[in-house]
Amino acid sequence: MTPNLTPAEAPMDIALLGHWSYAFCVSLYGVLLVVLMWYFRVTFRFAVWRFFFTITFYALMVLGLGFEWMADVFGVWQFDKARHLFDIKVPIFGWITGHRVPIEEILWITLVVPLFYYLYLWSTLLFHDIIYVIDEKGKFYKREERWVGFLETTRITTRLKGRRGQENETVIKTRRPGFIARWIKRTFYERSPQ
Repeated sequence: MTPNLTPAEAPMDIALLGHWSYAFCVSLYGVLLVVLMWYFRVTFRFAVWRFFFTITFYALMVLGLGFEWMADVFGVWQFDKARHLFDIKVPIFGWITGHRVPIEEILWITLVVPLFYYLYLWSTLLFHDIIYVIDEKGKFYKREERWVGFLETTRITTRLKGRRGQENETVIKTRRPGFIARWIKRTFYERSPQ
């Protein structure tokens, strides 16, 4: 409880999970990541994943592990030791300098960095069709986007290199408009004239 606050003014605190509380909160990111990976599983077969994993690795090294290490060097983290499972050396940087952070911080970073990719893919699919252009051998060539709009169904499709037009696309994933988009369309665009 924060000093000088009455029990009614103090922020809510749930201590039920003890040292598992941080791990529980981080696991929710993991659940969301798994759900999005399953939802976008059709994209696994494209070589774009090599680019994704390369960018993820660099982002993890610089934004994740490097910044965690810097934060510990400057004493930013003042962890209550009873609220964490255990500490580990910050990978790579901490192995040299000996700085440690709770395991939950490392788990959070490794879950959140790829999660941003899926959230980007999901937000793109809100307004655009995503077209993966492949060559004759089925290997990824490039990715294109086509504006569809918030109120319409969007798709992830493939098409062969050199063949333009929707008639040459194969639909591999469809995303129906959400309930808000359906309500807007029904309320404002599908009313019968009076």
